[in-house]
Amino acid sequence: MTNEIDLVKRAQSGDSEAFEKLYDRFYTPVYTYIYYRIGEQALAEDLTSDVFERMVMKIDDWKPMGKPFIAWLYTIAGNIVRNHVKRQQRIKWLSLNEQDADTGENLMTQIGKRLQHEQLARALGQLTEEQQQVIILRFLQGESIAAVAAAIGKTETGIKALQRRAINSLGRILEKDGVHVTT
Repeated sequence: MTNEIDLVKRAQSGDSEAFEKLYDRFYTPVYTYIYYRIGEQALAEDLTSDVFERMVMKIDDWKPMGKPFIAWLYTIAGNIVRNHVKRQQRIKWLSLNEQDADTGENLMTQIGKRLQHEQLARALGQLTEEQQQVIILRFLQGESIAAVAAAIGKTETGIKALQRRAINSLGRILEKDGVHVTT
């Protein structure tokens, strides 16, 4: 696997293949991060595209400075989500009318999954922004404590404390919504 910094340097010099590889490598984590912040698939796809468009326009601004490239993309994604939410003044949730005929899943399975995602997205929406970031990056993206600390700009100890508070808050919110949570 090509070194991330080398890929970025190649992209900074205008190598379109390097841009494509960066896109392929980071699309899913950026999309997932955005999706769980806003809870709507089509909008998450659009905003993810905006992140990569901004990446292309601003790639020359990125400097390693001890942080992984994904941390920079998460910062861009967070800014884009915040700007979108400010413009919209409310978050739209997944529509149960959407159907994914390509997967072959029956409608009840699809609805069950969408309700779970919707409940999680609503519950996440009640956390502070930093708590949302920690939950999404740690548990939905599978990032390490160190990677989350770099992405958010906190110490690892600070992330552990923030994670504990976020999990406790999320558990209380879900319990209020009738979802039994065991920790």
